[in-house]
Amino acid sequence: MSHALTPIADGFNNNALDPARWQVSQFGKAKFKVSQQRVNFFIFPAFDPNEDYGYLELLNNQPGFNESWQVALTVNNTSGQGDRIGAGFWIYNADDPSDVIFFEFYGNPAKRDRLCASASFVLDGDYLKASLEHKAALLTKAKLRVIFNAKTKLFTFKVARTGKNADWTTLGTFSPTGKGGDVRANWNLNPGSGRFGIRLEGYGERRLLEGGKVYLDSFNLSRP
Repeated sequence: MSHALTPIADGFNNNALDPARWQVSQFGKAKFKVSQQRVNFFIFPAFDPNEDYGYLELLNNQPGFNESWQVALTVNNTSGQGDRIGAGFWIYNADDPSDVIFFEFYGNPAKRDRLCASASFVLDGDYLKASLEHKAALLTKAKLRVIFNAKTKLFTFKVARTGKNADWTTLGTFSPTGKGGDVRANWNLNPGSGRFGIRLEGYGERRLLEGGKVYLDSFNLSRP
């Protein structure tokens, strides 16, 4: 396991997941399938009465608490199901996986502003009441970015429309030390050896999801 940042860019162009880089976990009826140079997420031909979800775990690469890093991902979501179907990042405390950040894109095909992305936070398995939200109209494909600053110990969450010269919108910040930030919780990270696990995830709440509506592409892990 690498305890320091190793930059990665994965466009899934080989139409297959590298088993040395990604570990796939699927629950309920959720499935991932790599095709057309992207990771498709679907729930078909049935859905679980509770929840269907899955994730791709980034292996052998957990950036540290004392280094600055960022991850980016393109997410398409034309499901039109609001926050009942989402996909994005699942970032967790490597020493305590019950401390979690979910940064998810729901998409919004409507012509008026609606919730289309959010960052929510979990401490010891319980969701915090506070979250960060982004509302927009006619947004079904977006770039997500999470930036961790080693000096301030803050995560920053950004969303942008796809395409050249797209402007990034900042949702806000989260502090895993319990100090500062728009939202905060103390994850009790080890000052010297704390690390973060990274997953790409998709989920659905009692909804069918045919292939082609939700997919992930252009993952990047780098220094800011």
